[in-house]
Amino acid sequence: MFGFFKRKKKNPVLLEMDGREMKYVTRRFYNDNGSPEEEIVGQTGRIVCIDGEIRILCGETDVFKGREEECEYFRLLSGNGITVSGFNSVIGKQDNITVYYKYHR
Repeated sequence: MFGFFKRKKKNPVLLEMDGREMKYVTRRFYNDNGSPEEEIVGQTGRIVCIDGEIRILCGETDVFKGREEECEYFRLLSGNGITVSGFNSVIGKQDNITVYYKYHR
C-alpha cells in the first residue's frame, strides 16, 4: 500500500567505500601520443558518500566530486581500492580516479 515510501538500497560498492581512509589517489589521463599515464593527485584522505554525491577529500581539498548516478565505480581486483570515473565538478570535465585504501583487510 505504501510502496512509494520505500528507500532506495545503496550499491554495495558505495557502502564499502563510504568513510574509508586512503593512502593516495591517482588520476589517469592520456598524453599527446595517446598512451595512458597516471599522476598522484593527493595523499591521506577519505571517501565520503553523502546526499547522492561521491566526494574524495585529500586534507581539506576536494579531488573528486560527482553524482552517484552519473559515476561508475568498481573495486580493484586486488581489493585494496576502487576506480571512480565520471563527471568531476571540481575540474569541470570527465575524470578517471583510482583510490588506494590505507587498510584493505
